[in-house]
Order: sequence, then C-alpha cells, then structure tokens
Amino acid sequence: MGTHYWSTAGVEGYQMMECHSTKSPVGIELLRLAGRGPLNLLGRESFLNLNTRLDQSGGDPKTRAVIVAGTGQRAFSAGVDLLEMKELTPLEAESFIRIVHKSARKLLTLAVPTIAAIQGPCLGGALELALACDIRIAAEDAKFGLPEVRVGVPSVIEASLLPRTIGLGRARHMLLTGDTLDAQQALDIGLVDRLVPKNLLLDRAFEAAQVFYGMSRDVLSLQKDIIAKWLELGEEEATEYSIKAFALNFASPHPREAMEAFLEKRQPLF
Repeated sequence: MGTHYWSTAGVEGYQMMECHSTKSPVGIELLRLAGRGPLNLLGRESFLNLNTRLDQSGGDPKTRAVIVAGTGQRAFSAGVDLLEMKELTPLEAESFIRIVHKSARKLLTLAVPTIAAIQGPCLGGALELALACDIRIAAEDAKFGLPEVRVGVPSVIEASLLPRTIGLGRARHMLLTGDTLDAQQALDIGLVDRLVPKNLLLDRAFEAAQVFYGMSRDVLSLQKDIIAKWLELGEEEATEYSIKAFALNFASPHPREAMEAFLEKRQPLF
C-alpha cells in the first residue's frame, strides 16, 4: 500500500493529515478526504489537494475506479470548516466555492467510476462531493444534510444534483430546512445506493469497484461523459450527443473485443 500525504500547511488549526492511496491489483484507488479534527472539516487546502489527487488518478491508465472515503473512524466529513469560511470576503468566498466546485466536478467527470464510502456525518460540501460520485455506499451510522442555511449561506454548486437524485420536493425540504437524514432515510429516498455495517464499509466499496475491472476504460469514460451531458444539455441535444458518441465508439477495437469476449465466455483483453 502506498501512502501519500496531503499537506495543509499554512491553514491555521490544521495538521498534516494522512491520505492512503491504495492501488490494488485490480486498479482500484482509495482516496481519503483530509481535513481538520475528528469530524474531518474541509478547508481550501483540503479541496486543492483533492483536485491534485483526482488528476493523478484520472490520468493513470491502469485505474478502473476511485473510492473516496473519510480520514479516521468518525466521519466522511461534517463539511466545510467554518473557522476558515467565516472570515472570507466576497471575492475570497467566490474563489473558495469555485475550488469546492472544481473538486466535485472532477468527481462527476473523472474518466473512471467514482464511489463514495460514507461513514458518520456527510454534510454540506462533503455531501456535494458524494452527490458527484457515481455510487454512494453508506455505513449504518452515516448522516446526511445540507445545513448551510443554518449557518448563513445558501447551498450551491453540486447541490443542484440533489433534485435529480431524490426528487424536487424532498430536495427543497432538505435545502430550506437544513434537516439531517439518517442512513436508513437516505437509502429510502435514493440518496444512497446501499447500506452496510460500518466494519464492512470499505470491503463493500471495493467489491462494488471490482465490477469495473475487465471493462474498457475508454468505454467507461465515454459512458460517464454521456451521463454528464444528460445533466448539462436539453433532452434533444443530449440524445443527439449520445448517438454520435455511440457511433464514434465503433472506431475503436473495444466494442468488438468486448462482444466477442462475452459470446466466448471469457475476459476481454483491453
């Protein structure tokens, strides 16, 4: 197992946090969010370092999936660090939220599937990171919420994914009240895809990621790109984009190899 460190030097109250980046034999990488304290509160440096690690993961042709988890045993993350955010000027606030958006956008558009492995609190900006992931697996102690209105700011950026995930009515309630959901409630409304015992969280996340091993990275990337366009474009434009992408995919040898492997009951060779 390789060990990497996300430096948070220069941010008052932060310590050097350990980030384990595990490249398994099946091309699955584990990234741990690194923030302040046991609730893993995220500051500017946390998001900048996440951006760097996602660039590295997305650029590695051996990677087939990325798992994002929290640091420590208590939290995925209780959100953005208010000790840092409360001092921001308007210009600094815009710069900060753009950095948060960049992290979430990278998860949404990364060339390989992304899985959020969530334990404990997953609040505010951390929930927006989880919403940008393709799959969300939660431990039984997980809690979810967008409490921004309760601390004087609106929920923005990838909170826009919430209505498409759980429906407009439920999203409005969460956004306007700042209420927190427990893990079972999150599962019931489709905010998470699976609920597992806390001690099995990473095991189940790795099992989910292993599904992508043996698939074409190029095709996974294309499918993620198409999904992103469905979110960005109107229905007609998105459909047309999908048709063109489908056709151009046949310029590569991957469709033939994948179909022949399926028919011959063997693993494809990519």
